[in-house]
Amino acid sequence: MGNFSEVIHHSLVCLGLTESDGHRVVVAMIEKAVQEGLIQAAQMDEAIRAVMKREMSASTAMPDGIALPHGRTDTVSDIVCMLGVHPRGVDFGAPDNQPTHIFVLLLVPATVGCNHIHFLANLSRRLMEQSVRLALLGAQTREQALNAILSFSEEGPLT
Repeated sequence: MGNFSEVIHHSLVCLGLTESDGHRVVVAMIEKAVQEGLIQAAQMDEAIRAVMKREMSASTAMPDGIALPHGRTDTVSDIVCMLGVHPRGVDFGAPDNQPTHIFVLLLVPATVGCNHIHFLANLSRRLMEQSVRLALLGAQTREQALNAILSFSEEGPLT
């Protein structure tokens, strides 16, 4: 796994999601990963199962419209990160009972350790910042979405 910035730079970005529920959002994002060649079509169902199995154990939805669905799977050899923005938001089981607008879906190789936990922690710290969330929700391009995440550090916005 590369460092945080490398993983973000290689992320698939899905802006303007319109699916009617959280499961369909996960499916749509993984289908897009297949279209982009990040996952083989024959492995799509297994990738969806891995993420939904993790969601069934405990929702990865957080307050403030964020969800970090992820799953361990043999369908990938390196971490695959997908960023999705759903302008209307959908129910994803958030603890504040608010709709989820920002989805960061990770597929993690089943054979690697827990490096993705550090990635998720770094990402969630950034997403807890209102300015980052607002920039993501307003992003019109892949570059704007990635910059929204990368422009914030532990010390605050990078200028």
